[in-house]
Amino acid sequence: MNFSRLNSFLNWQVRVCNLFGIPIYLHITLVFFLWPALRGGGFGFWYSVEYAALIVLSILLHELGHALTAKHFRMTQLSITLHGFGGFASSSGRGNPKTDLPIILAGPAVTFAIGIVCNLIGNYGLHNATSFDSSVIQFVIIKDIGYVNILMGFLNLIPVLPFDGGNALRAILTFKLHPSKAMRAVAHLGLILTPIMIVCGYAKAMDYLAIFGLIGLLTSVMTLLQTGGIRMGEFFADRRARKEDEAAARRRKEKNENYVAEVNARQREREEKERLRKLLGDD
Repeated sequence: MNFSRLNSFLNWQVRVCNLFGIPIYLHITLVFFLWPALRGGGFGFWYSVEYAALIVLSILLHELGHALTAKHFRMTQLSITLHGFGGFASSSGRGNPKTDLPIILAGPAVTFAIGIVCNLIGNYGLHNATSFDSSVIQFVIIKDIGYVNILMGFLNLIPVLPFDGGNALRAILTFKLHPSKAMRAVAHLGLILTPIMIVCGYAKAMDYLAIFGLIGLLTSVMTLLQTGGIRMGEFFADRRARKEDEAAARRRKEKNENYVAEVNARQREREEKERLRKLLGDD
């Protein structure tokens, strides 16, 4: 087998349009996501195609939330790629926790907004429907799109890489830790949470949860292997070392403050003796 050709095929993507000056790419793996729609089912082939298209649109709006917020913070080289497992927005520029956090959380905020709006529209339409016709099917699809967005929003906020919840936790930890240490801490947490997600997903027949757990487990393992290996006690060892360093710094500060206070006290004592000598006329 020619693996170079296979790799080239799997990396294939096409630029389809620009939105707000941001190029949008479709990755070849999106076909695997659309395959169930191409097979039909549910209310019929075209409704399945519509359903899949609305899911892809929801993902695009989610990624636009990230990208437009990054653009607000003057990030450059923005782009969005939609693939078989969702999508991602990329950018370049100097980031920091104060800008990274709103950029990361903007995507889930859009997803929850879509979910709430679609649920309201779907419920309203179904509540006021007088007969079963094509409009009822549309409202059922809209309501289900709302449910999927809310579900995906909550799953995406689980603090596991590569999802937004994991990246948000990484950004928060960066306030205290070096970025690489923060990344490794979240990856180690992923090794604890993702097996629970996989087991619960299979036990409760929640395929989405199991898939998210599997993706998170693979990402966590690869992140750790590429940055120094798996060391489960690393975070706590670093925390103890940081506490010891902070305690040592406090002791040095207290020692310096005591020394300065002692010098000032001696200076005041000399000044007081000099003042008394002058008052008493003692040469």
